[in-house]
Amino acid sequence: ETFMVQNKDNLTQEEAHKRANAVSHVHYKLKIDIKQGSPEYDGTVEITFQHKNPSEGVFLDYKGKAVRSLSVNGSSLTSEAHKDNRIHLSGLKEQNTVVIEYVNDYDHDGDGFHRFVDPEDNQEYLYTNFEPFYAHRLLPCFDQPDLKAPFELSVIAPSSWEVVSNAPEKSRGQEDSDKRILRHFEPTPVLSTYLYAIVAGPFDRFDDKYEEMPLGLFCRKSLSKHFDTAELFETTKQGLKFYRDLFGFDFPFVKYDQLFVPEFNVGAMENFGCVTFTEHYVFRDPPTSTQRLRRAETLLHEMAHMWFGDLVSPIWWDGLWLNESFATFISSVAQAEGTNFSATAAWHHFHSSMKAWAYREDQLSTTHAIQGAVPDTNSTFQNFDGITYGKGAAVLKQLVAVVGREGFRDGLRTYFKKHQWGNTTIEDFLAAIEEGANRDLKEWSRLWLQTAGLNTIVPRWSTEGGKIKELVVEQLAPEDNPTLRPHHLEVAIYVDENNSPKLKSSVHADIKAEKFTDLSSLVSSFDTPVMIYCNYNDHAYVKCTVDDKSLSYVLNHIEKFDDTLQRQLLWSALWNMVRDAQFSGIEYLNLIRHKTTLEPDIRISQSVLRNARGAIGWYIPSEYHDEETRKLFHFGHKQLLAATAQDDRITFARLAIDSIVDAETLGVMSQMAENSGIEGFQLDQDMRWSLVHKKIAFNIPGWESDLQKEKERDPSDRGKRAVAAAESSVFLADVKEKHWQLFLTDTSSSLHTISSYMRGFHWHNQKELLRPYLDKFFDSIVEIFRTRNQEYANTFYSSLFPYNYRQEDIVLQRTRALLQTLNPKDDGILIRNLKESIDDLTRSKAACDYVRSKLAQKL
Repeated sequence: ETFMVQNKDNLTQEEAHKRANAVSHVHYKLKIDIKQGSPEYDGTVEITFQHKNPSEGVFLDYKGKAVRSLSVNGSSLTSEAHKDNRIHLSGLKEQNTVVIEYVNDYDHDGDGFHRFVDPEDNQEYLYTNFEPFYAHRLLPCFDQPDLKAPFELSVIAPSSWEVVSNAPEKSRGQEDSDKRILRHFEPTPVLSTYLYAIVAGPFDRFDDKYEEMPLGLFCRKSLSKHFDTAELFETTKQGLKFYRDLFGFDFPFVKYDQLFVPEFNVGAMENFGCVTFTEHYVFRDPPTSTQRLRRAETLLHEMAHMWFGDLVSPIWWDGLWLNESFATFISSVAQAEGTNFSATAAWHHFHSSMKAWAYREDQLSTTHAIQGAVPDTNSTFQNFDGITYGKGAAVLKQLVAVVGREGFRDGLRTYFKKHQWGNTTIEDFLAAIEEGANRDLKEWSRLWLQTAGLNTIVPRWSTEGGKIKELVVEQLAPEDNPTLRPHHLEVAIYVDENNSPKLKSSVHADIKAEKFTDLSSLVSSFDTPVMIYCNYNDHAYVKCTVDDKSLSYVLNHIEKFDDTLQRQLLWSALWNMVRDAQFSGIEYLNLIRHKTTLEPDIRISQSVLRNARGAIGWYIPSEYHDEETRKLFHFGHKQLLAATAQDDRITFARLAIDSIVDAETLGVMSQMAENSGIEGFQLDQDMRWSLVHKKIAFNIPGWESDLQKEKERDPSDRGKRAVAAAESSVFLADVKEKHWQLFLTDTSSSLHTISSYMRGFHWHNQKELLRPYLDKFFDSIVEIFRTRNQEYANTFYSSLFPYNYRQEDIVLQRTRALLQTLNPKDDGILIRNLKESIDDLTRSKAACDYVRSKLAQKL
């Protein structure tokens, strides 16, 4: 389902198509004037372009403070040309030159041209972030992906600063009286506007080379001591080589800079030659191997975009999914095959993060086809989701299984060679893969890309005379999305040897787009198994169940499967059963406490323990919440004391702190903050902040002095955000009301600061104190979505929805009632949020009812 969202800063696909048909040969020359400490900047842009039908006019997108002067082909236009975030141009010819001088305020929500002041040293940092429709916050432009144009930049900025853009610096002038200099940059190749970038500030810079190409890494001065450049450079070089070899196409530019910037809203952004990353990837505390792997995957994801997305770009935002899905999938391939990270770790992460995200979102009522209509730019914002990233990537993995690795590779090489520096559609991509693989993909594409929903497959098998007699795979589809699809997968046959599972064989099989597929002939020679699993090696995007015959064996032996990915797949299957009200959440938690002590791979323990917290929050009755949380705390604390590996210690310390449920459990971990009692291990600063937040939320006497102590230990921006969360955690009604009013009225603070206050607002043990905000949320949320930007509105919703009361009927009633009052034309994004909350609340209720029924059977 696609919602049109009407506001004054929105571009429709129809408008973009019309503009692209009229306008061509665009070129931007931009000069930005930056004064240190100023809340605003000046800009001058010269835009040249050709127009097929000059008398029809055209508009530029520009969401800025003020236009000081505007000329078209030497003739001035009045300020009336700038309205509703557009500049309407008249007096056009076939060849045009437009010059605009303007002034603009910096942004504070992580998009546009964002400004940040480091609280540790008062240094100022600036960066742009434009995807999908924010370039026109920096400069007037044709802000759509298919009007690609060279970008020629000049910047006046303090001479002590680093200024980085897509292209290398060409020259610089003399320092002026304000100690600023004018830097000129080389023109870029033709790029989509969302890929332009400027990053400026007193960054620390680190240089290296890949062959003869310059590589740069940048971070804030106050973070430099934490910046582990060696691993970043190593992964960068490995990725550049892997992609060049795979794509058969050299890196398409002359330099590659990667900059870690503050208050970034997402993981990273693929600005051409000038990639920006969240500072969460600069590890201020010791990271786990999973954190390092996730950072490397993000680095490789953005690098893949230099070819797929930047060199070859989508015509419109209905191609966003292919951009992101491809980068998500191929970065896991690169990590598995081209870096020092293990293949097992890479594919485990792919399954436990991206595919898990996709599985969840594909079972919501708001799921959508991978390839769907995107009528306007506001609709694009709804598609940065688990379908676009996770399902699309998983389906590309399935496509490789279908056409073969070599056919896929050859198709990619054709695609980049044929479409370099151009714009494409999904049809162009599939045509290249069809050519490379010599296979028709039209029906496959229709079933997989143009329909929504998640299939489930169930193995139905029987034995006779010690052999498998029959194996029929049943394929299911939800009522709302009844499509059955073809699946190429591996079927694993496990037998028991010495009370441990042993893989007897795995066979490749093609499941038809039908309800039943008979695979008996493939497996009839095998001895009676203890388990048949129908997605070995995780090639298929499908929910694979553990059948009734196999379930008891899996529950008793899950830690003994010697294949790490297979153990992860089995744990995922059990988690799906909990969510589907087929396995008790309390039995699941008991299993976790028993089996993760025996699990040899901490990465699996991490993903399973994350689901344990989810089970307590959503899938067991609320009357068991404190008891099960306390059990999980004592489990985590015990494992922490016994652990010897650093990854294990970090994992179980985080688990124990997350599972603090009362003053007693808080006291245990608070003592460890001063002296862990574990040689070579101390609680890190993030853990210390979590303990302070919990002391405040539980109103433990003396929390004021603990808060002051942590303020002094951590004066950084992280510390400032932690203080904000601490202040809103205070167990007082007037404090809660003060912060609620802040959430409703503050429009000047950065989104990251406000979201930190929101993070401290809701606490499970403060449910009665916060009960008035259940009604206040529903009374306020429509106005928030109609008057605030989408980043803020979505943050408000996700942080402040009254999930504390999720098992009370009133929450579901209020959500449904509000949904009935809304109009898809005006409230599309809020409607989607409400529908997904209803789905989550309904699933939670069903799972909790199932737990109660299982417990009642035992009485």
